Amino acid sequence: MRPFLFLALAAPAFAAPAGPARVPVFERTLVFNLPADMIRANDRNNGTNILIEYVPKGQTLANWTRLVTIQAYRGLGRSPMKSADIARQAFYPASCTTGPIYRDGGERILASGLKRSIIANGCPSLPEGAYPKALRGAGEQNYIMMFRDADSIYTLNYAVRGAAFAGKAPPLSVEGGEAILRDVFGEVTLNPSP
Repeated sequence: MRPFLFLALAAPAFAAPAGPARVPVFERTLVFNLPADMIRANDRNNGTNILIEYVPKGQTLANWTRLVTIQAYRGLGRSPMKSADIARQAFYPASCTTGPIYRDGGERILASGLKRSIIANGCPSLPEGAYPKALRGAGEQNYIMMFRDADSIYTLNYAVRGAAFAGKAPPLSVEGGEAILRDVFGEVTLNPSP
């Protein structure tokens, strides 16, 4: 499994949403509102893993202040591991040495039969080499909507990056992950592709 980025924290200014983004992920389509100023900066699909990243216009994967990430892992949904264990293995910010943030809001079964978890993580001050292109000393928070079906795991992440907040409360609520994701993305659906 490719390590997940335990992304971001800066000014929580949410850009106005654009029209719905429709992103195919294996045999499903992820639909959500993509903030209007975000542009696609990365798009990788090897048939088993998908990684798509969006950054604000004028920023890059090296200097972003907000980041939207879509990830999908074909076959991981068949794992005997519980979703909470998969999420912790993927999203716990183990490289953070100054008060790592990790909160799993639990798993819900949606009407469609999909399982969904909301995870918040972050680091008050990133160490050198925390992940590729990490900004040493920056503070980051990440909010993750993780879906699981019988075959695959899919994630939609919103991350913010800014000044370090070691010794202080995080700029964004750790408990408010679901509300933050709703404010940024609106109603998110992951349905079988037509």
